[in-house]
Amino acid sequence: MSNSDIFPAYRPPDWYPLQRALALVFGSAALDAVAAFWFIGFVRGPADVGELRLYEHSSTRRRIALDRDGGAYRWFDEIGGYSRMDYEAALVEALI
Repeated sequence: MSNSDIFPAYRPPDWYPLQRALALVFGSAALDAVAAFWFIGFVRGPADVGELRLYEHSSTRRRIALDRDGGAYRWFDEIGGYSRMDYEAALVEALI
């Protein structure tokens, strides 16, 4: 096992999907809202979507998974993966 198997190569955070999703709901206040989230990393999404970006709200500790275009996803234990959901509902879940 190599170090690259244990420690993946560094990739900078991708804030664009979160900024886009928040702007659709909060408008210009989205920039302030983004500051309340941490970027957790990249995770494997549905096969037809690919990689998702995972963010965590600093107060609620709830997470939101977004694709590169700002589409939202929820983890389902029953299927062992992510499935698409309404981005407004995903933001509400993350903020409450």
